[in-house]
Amino acid sequence: MNLSTSKLDGMTRRDFFKGSGAAAVALGAGGAALGTSPYAKAQQVSDGETVHEPARDIKVFGEADVVVVGGGPGGVGAALAAARAGAKTVLIERYGYLGGMGTGGLVTIIPNMSDVTGKLQIAGICKEWIDRLQARDACDCPKKEEWGSADPKLVSYWHNRSMFCVRMNRVEYSAHIDAEISKCILNDMVQEAGVKTYLHALGTQPIMEGNVAKGVVFESKSGRQAILAKVVIDSTGDGDLLPYTPAKFETQMHPGMRITALSLVFWVANVDIKKLNEFKETQREKFEEQNSELVKLGGHDSFMTSNLKDQESLLWFFNRYRNKSQIDVEELTRVEMDSRKSMLITHDYRKKNTPGFEHSFIVLTAPQLGTRGSRRVLGDYQLTAKDMACNDPFPDTVAVFPNVDTSDTFPIVIANDSSKDHPLFYVPYRSLIPAGVDNMLIACRAFSSDQTVQEYFNLIPHCLAFGQAAGTAAALSIKSGVNLRKVNMEALQASLDQQGVPLPSRKEILSAKR
Repeated sequence: MNLSTSKLDGMTRRDFFKGSGAAAVALGAGGAALGTSPYAKAQQVSDGETVHEPARDIKVFGEADVVVVGGGPGGVGAALAAARAGAKTVLIERYGYLGGMGTGGLVTIIPNMSDVTGKLQIAGICKEWIDRLQARDACDCPKKEEWGSADPKLVSYWHNRSMFCVRMNRVEYSAHIDAEISKCILNDMVQEAGVKTYLHALGTQPIMEGNVAKGVVFESKSGRQAILAKVVIDSTGDGDLLPYTPAKFETQMHPGMRITALSLVFWVANVDIKKLNEFKETQREKFEEQNSELVKLGGHDSFMTSNLKDQESLLWFFNRYRNKSQIDVEELTRVEMDSRKSMLITHDYRKKNTPGFEHSFIVLTAPQLGTRGSRRVLGDYQLTAKDMACNDPFPDTVAVFPNVDTSDTFPIVIANDSSKDHPLFYVPYRSLIPAGVDNMLIACRAFSSDQTVQEYFNLIPHCLAFGQAAGTAAALSIKSGVNLRKVNMEALQASLDQQGVPLPSRKEILSAKR
């Protein structure tokens, strides 16, 4: 076909490409005819196993009081708290959106924010996020007056709606959220707070002078650049900055624990839920047989309804893939590919055999793998299973979580229902400080804890709480001109209290036996 005469709605192909900016391929967006990269230095293979990378100067892109690496729940909490407290804050995020597992991972559940009595234990920025979602009908959760209710009808209603909303036969405050609206709301929140955010930017390593963090190196389409900062907060989820510091960390996990598994969540739309439920209720045995057969074929039998307004035909398929390591690129690649094969097996089987799926289709797969456990820093204090069985707060408590080690929550490691006797779990500020490192805080699931604590307390609301505490502490240390370890604890706790973070009273803290 002749390029110059072939028509596209009245224009030639040549005209189309001239107007489309195709010529910019040669010129580049900036208009420079030929560019020379400052990074185009020769690499030398030294022994066939390593490559010598020439030393080079890295451009300082900017300076800040606080730089947060990772825009997941912990990073959003840290950046918001620091900026709102007056610190010049930069947030670096590798994807094109904020929210981490809560958005890109399609883990659209924020669970366990109230204890079984109905008392709110996790609030602050976490609740603000949910409140903003509710204002847009982009969230589903029990009403405040229902929290802690043991009314059989309410318990049955919420249990059928979501297993996350009932624990120990009581309604608890857990929320199903809209991932896409959450991305927009989190953008609004950081912009309103004055956080300078860089998306599509991967924080690769901290800038260290001995054991002191001085900033962060990050890479993007703009190249390799540096941001200098007074405090660095690692909110990468996996503690990706830790290997470049003197800090030590652990990675071991018992086989079979929740935190050992990766996930690739996917959504199936246009499901006739009424028809599906009728099949499950009237032919329960047949439905269970299908589940068993599907698993044998390599598919997934577990799914939940979306529960959000106008999403009545949407199902959320969650899964767990065992792996050797969640920070091993080969394992991440394997799980990504294997999970997509399993997704097709699952949907093809359901569409052919399960009533309600006849006209369904796969609408979305999670943009990022769901990770649950990897590096855990050894901090100034390491939380262990013993701390789950203690009713006293720490002197430096900065977060309180409902204890969820009951057998109806994660029946894996602890199934003795100890949270009936120890309903709350206290988090000390020291567990966010990497031992042997200055000017750095950890605000993600890499906080200082053993594998048992990780099993129960590294979920989205927990990470948001770590972030809010870390960001507040960072701003306070800068404002008062003291080392992070010397932050006035009473002032830090008072600031968190003013932000709506539930904490023990001064009387409870002073009378504690820790």
